[in-house]
Amino acid sequence: MDYQVDTLARTIYGEARANDADDARAIACVVMNRVGYRNWPSTPAAVCKQAWQFSCWNQNDPNLSRIMSASGPWFDKCCAIAKLAVEGRLDDPTDTATHYCTRRVQAKTAWAKDKVPCHETAGHLFFNDIDTPAPVSAKDALDQQRPLSQSRTIKGASVAGVMAVVGPVAADVSSSLEQYAYLSDMIKWGCVVLGAIGAGWAVYARLNDRAKGLV
Repeated sequence: MDYQVDTLARTIYGEARANDADDARAIACVVMNRVGYRNWPSTPAAVCKQAWQFSCWNQNDPNLSRIMSASGPWFDKCCAIAKLAVEGRLDDPTDTATHYCTRRVQAKTAWAKDKVPCHETAGHLFFNDIDTPAPVSAKDALDQQRPLSQSRTIKGASVAGVMAVVGPVAADVSSSLEQYAYLSDMIKWGCVVLGAIGAGWAVYARLNDRAKGLV
């Protein structure tokens, strides 16, 4: 099979809602629309494999092994759709969309939040008015997907940091007030627990992002 068609077909297989031809066609069109823009790579395969774009191609994504071993009727359908797209024979239902995301993550995704989709399928929302440039680093990709200031990593680290400062101070204040002295150890250990939870969440979030190829 032609390399461009094969790569696009595997991308569709990994990204589209299973056995949903409408979703598959729309995703294929997003790839081809990017090919036509100057700020994206100029071939379907290069667009599909551009770093931090289609998560099914991330080295740590479990979907990668799935798309590389794809077979069966649904993959055959993805191949047929990809061939039409690469040959320029696939009508674009997305009205030139270059981005998409699931409904579940729209509110959490910086570039999609508050945007009105130009096309919808059962699996995804599609957008043709996103002016976010292609990321040039993993940090850029993470910031576009989930701004650093709003990320789980920063929120967890903030909790840990605040507890590290507040805990000893609150414990010292309570111990200096005789009537509240009994609260000193409770406050201290409570803050230690909250700080540990915050630090643990920050570590988990970073590892989870790394597994998704975002950091």
